[in-house]
Amino acid sequence: MLLLSLCWYVLYTGYTLSTAINEWSSVLYSVVYTSAPTVIVAILDKDLSRRTLLKYPQLYGAGQREESYNLRLFIFIMVDSVWQSVAVFFIPYLAYKNSAIDSASLGDLWTLCVVILVNIHLAMDVIRWTWITHAAIWGSIVATWICVIIIDSIPTLPGFWAIYEVMGTALFWALLLAVIVVGMIPHFAAKAIREHFMPNDIQIAREMEKSRDSRDANHPEVQMSTSTRA
Repeated sequence: MLLLSLCWYVLYTGYTLSTAINEWSSVLYSVVYTSAPTVIVAILDKDLSRRTLLKYPQLYGAGQREESYNLRLFIFIMVDSVWQSVAVFFIPYLAYKNSAIDSASLGDLWTLCVVILVNIHLAMDVIRWTWITHAAIWGSIVATWICVIIIDSIPTLPGFWAIYEVMGTALFWALLLAVIVVGMIPHFAAKAIREHFMPNDIQIAREMEKSRDSRDANHPEVQMSTSTRA
């Protein structure tokens, strides 16, 4: 998504070789900003418990039928990514078009928007939350803010003090919220429609697990003592 946002920037700047995003932020995007959440979720998250899969082995057929990932889903992801890049680039660009804000300040806003969108997008698809997952996803967003502030506080780097010029205004926070809301509309709508009106076998089994876990929590089994009083 960050690359697509930069593509829009190149188109609107006459194919300039300059970039609005600091070189350090470009490097840290894949190394720090978004790597940990993806790895942690890939390791810890799972669709269903072992108990459910052993009880209903036919659920493994979803992978053979390509229900979880197929060409239609791939096309939707590509279209969704383009939509998010449009929201990330054009909403701040149009808002600051006639202002004195420089490209470095816009680049910082674009970086923050992309990282927040990517992590919220990932969070919406997490099935089983743990404290490690929370720390990875939300910690990645916090780490991005810290890195952007540190980078813009170094006088020798391009974009010095850029984040401070925009972060102190209400428009900055309004644009940040607007980009997140607009960018998540397709994914949120598709997820709601798919899970509520067209659920697959795995989603149905997942709801069964939630009902079972809730029932077990409300009505725990009591271990009866087999000993008798003397």
